[in-house]
Amino acid sequence: MPDPVAALLLDLDGTLVDSEGFHRQVFRTWFAARGWPANDTLLASFAGRRADDIFATQPGPWDGEDIGSMMAELWELVATLPRPALYPGAEDLLRTTSVPLALITSAPESWARTCLGDLLDRFAVVVTRDNVDRGKPDPEPYILGTRLLGVSPSACLAVEDAPAGVTSAVGAGIGLVVAISGTVPDDQLTHAHLVVPDLLAVHTMLSPL
Repeated sequence: MPDPVAALLLDLDGTLVDSEGFHRQVFRTWFAARGWPANDTLLASFAGRRADDIFATQPGPWDGEDIGSMMAELWELVATLPRPALYPGAEDLLRTTSVPLALITSAPESWARTCLGDLLDRFAVVVTRDNVDRGKPDPEPYILGTRLLGVSPSACLAVEDAPAGVTSAVGAGIGLVVAISGTVPDDQLTHAHLVVPDLLAVHTMLSPL
């Protein structure tokens, strides 16, 4: 681990918020409404990534469809469903960690505010889908986050839950990239520097920072 840790950079969905099941249900419901087949492999491909990036770059039943219209349909569906809960340890981690915090998410800031409430104000920097040209797994979100913080990537710790996020953080040169187990099988997280079971383990690593 970097000594000292200059900043803690955190993903949102599947890392701080128990939302990966929520998002899969959104996609499953939306696919069914459109009469498109959806399997677990396809649904998992959206984890940690901007949906419009998937639509633009990956083949699928959406080929030839208008991306803006599809995104509008998805956000309308999201607005009808109950919000996901924070993972155990998330609030304590955000309220007690003394190093600067950055949120690095593929979601818009409105979703981050919905999920985190006033906890979003704990972050010195918030990098959302709308702040970058290239989302995860490209390194741009983490490069931007460390630049806005004014710290070296190698002096930072990042926490992610999905392969795309881990790839983004590693590619940006983050000193320690920790993956939270659970969203995907651990064998898909082998490019992380460390895999831990939950945020409580991350909190223990950082104490008394």
